[in-house]
Amino acid sequence: MRPRPSAHPPVSPESGEPALAALGALVDRSVVQIAEAARDARRFDRETVRAVSDLWDNAVLPLFRAATGRPGPERERRARAALEWTARLRPTRWDWMVEQAALCGHRLDALVPPPPVYFDRPYRDCRGKIHPAYSRWTPQALADLADDYALGAAALRHVRLEREGTRLCGFLTLELTRSYDPGDDAPGGPPTLDVHLEDLTGVDVDTDSARGARLESDARGVVVGLGNGRALRARSASLRLADGSWQLSGAGRRADALTPPRGDGPRPAQPPQEGSVEGSARGAATFLLWAMLTIRRVRYPGEIARVPVDAYCRALEGAGRDILAAGALRPRRREAAFRALTAEWLRRGGTDLAADWRMLLRGVPDAGELARGVRDELLARGEAPPAPVTPQEVTGLPERAALRMVSYTAEHTDGRVRREADTVVHLAVPGPEADGPWRMRVLTATDPVRLRVRTGAFDGTGRARVDRDGGGREVLAVDGDALCLDARAWVQETPPR
Repeated sequence: MRPRPSAHPPVSPESGEPALAALGALVDRSVVQIAEAARDARRFDRETVRAVSDLWDNAVLPLFRAATGRPGPERERRARAALEWTARLRPTRWDWMVEQAALCGHRLDALVPPPPVYFDRPYRDCRGKIHPAYSRWTPQALADLADDYALGAAALRHVRLEREGTRLCGFLTLELTRSYDPGDDAPGGPPTLDVHLEDLTGVDVDTDSARGARLESDARGVVVGLGNGRALRARSASLRLADGSWQLSGAGRRADALTPPRGDGPRPAQPPQEGSVEGSARGAATFLLWAMLTIRRVRYPGEIARVPVDAYCRALEGAGRDILAAGALRPRRREAAFRALTAEWLRRGGTDLAADWRMLLRGVPDAGELARGVRDELLARGEAPPAPVTPQEVTGLPERAALRMVSYTAEHTDGRVRREADTVVHLAVPGPEADGPWRMRVLTATDPVRLRVRTGAFDGTGRARVDRDGGGREVLAVDGDALCLDARAWVQETPPR
């Protein structure tokens, strides 16, 4: 469902508070962008939903501290501090914030400078131990990996292939074997290499023959070879190495000699603490925070059937503007305005959010009274809470389906903990209305044993089916045999829409 237009007309930014106006606009752009990314399963962009909602994990209280400050220099000072803090927490946030603010007529780049980048080079932790950089795919990075690890013995621990909007992207984790001597005090568990692949152009994976890895570049981009002749090809990639003994590797020793002590470099800023948020303003902040954290749960592929993203976006349409307007009022009127705003968010979200009310209202004064009033209104309109999502055996799939994501994790040991194999598949399927948006069907399996997938599985719509053989196995197939996933049994979860 699309977000409803706000009952309040747009408020023009005050020229004397440009940072505050930009901060409020970013809330509203976040809600709009999340709604657009989640509107139709055929174009669902889980990464956008995750990244945009994640921005507000640490930014909601600074937003409310700014909104409830004294009008003029105090609110603007707090807003600028909130923007600077938010931009520092992820490498690409400043670019996103500048772009989205500009869509609303704000020059955020003139208010907040680009933050320093902390992890584009080797860095030291609080004990002074050296760690590898979050690296782009470069000849030097590949050479270091080839020198320090036996890539020919690498094992594929995890692979995820996913349409993010219209782009096909990938993520895999390789379990590595060290070529260097880690000594007697090496931490438990083997090192791992995460590979993020942007704009996949070729997919050919068979987990039964994925032992050994090749990391190469050619004129068309990057190549990750897996096993005997199979590969993933993409336009670009990045790498993240996790190795508790990296300081003893060749690359680690060179980095240790060149990296200054931790205290000599720039330090991440602390979150802004000026001002307090109390009463109904605190309740509204708690609602917004938990709403964004709940939306962020889509980062777990198995959770998207459980998160009513559209209802949350419907509830929070225009929230940034309304928070600034309520915060500008005198204290007594402000308390009433934030309470009314929280009730309005509940009302717009409707019974789709009923299961989350206790969590959303945990910071609201007299929350039970507010909830009863909104509940009575919704019941009078004939709205009833949706049935809970419960896993069901796959008994049939529609004639048309679009593969949006497949994730496969092999059985492995994480530290000293044994992890079972698991798999998740996202299929976009037609909704109840012939011309309406498609919905996502989430399929999981018990005891998955093999994944085979080629590029064609992600091209358009095709037929999905579950074939049952006489050996107690079920094979999920999409578009002929472009995707084949063998498991003991398949179950599905359908979102409550």
